[in-house]
Amino acid sequence: MADEENEEENVMPFNEVTTGQEIPPKKGLLEELEELRANGQTSTARYQEVMKEVEVIFGTGETNSFGTNDINILKEKLNKMSKADLQAFSRKVGVNPYYEKGAVHDNIIKEFNRYNSRGNIATAPQPVPAVELDPNNPKHKEVLDWLNQ
Repeated sequence: MADEENEEENVMPFNEVTTGQEIPPKKGLLEELEELRANGQTSTARYQEVMKEVEVIFGTGETNSFGTNDINILKEKLNKMSKADLQAFSRKVGVNPYYEKGAVHDNIIKEFNRYNSRGNIATAPQPVPAVELDPNNPKHKEVLDWLNQ
């Protein structure tokens, strides 16, 4: 008797109807970042938000004395600093802090560009896929036979 009641509760009295407006699966931060770069939207607010989130996840602020790998985020950070903050930051990144504020700002940006040109994880080249040989192709078969001996 109890089994019959449970079966009646589990049966839906109607067929499910979809409107075709299902929510697509959410993209990851890296996919979204690559998509924004591919579309050339690197100066948008959304790009900067995603970049900041990615840098927090990867711990860029702890491994990079500039606290970021993006020039726009650095410029925004520098524009918000007072002269005393700018001098302290310039000491941290290894730039002479005793110039005028504009010169210190420019020198920090030059040092940042120099630091990034040396290469880091974000600018590393992508791996090249290995060559696949088709055993049905006579030339490839010859190479495969030679490699197997």
